[in-house]
Amino acid sequence: MFVMAIIVQSIALVIGSVAAAGLLCWLASAFTARLHHRGWAAMLLLGPLSILLLTGVIHSEFVRLSALCGLFGALFLWISERRPDEPTPIVRGQDK
Repeated sequence: MFVMAIIVQSIALVIGSVAAAGLLCWLASAFTARLHHRGWAAMLLLGPLSILLLTGVIHSEFVRLSALCGLFGALFLWISERRPDEPTPIVRGQDK
């Protein structure tokens, strides 16, 4: 029974952390959409979350996992909010 409690607790931790990170990414995207600069959403998340992870002040597993999921969400926002007509740096480098 003790093992089942640990498994359920771990699953709830992961689901809650992903939900919190998703909400944070959505809020950043909605805020930058109001500013008409959707590309800033990733940078808005990347700064505070990386500082939070690198300083080592996180003592909660929930906050640590949420910050990690938020960094992956910032990567997703950075890729998805790029203008579709803008070439990638790899393509730009081949033009020279």
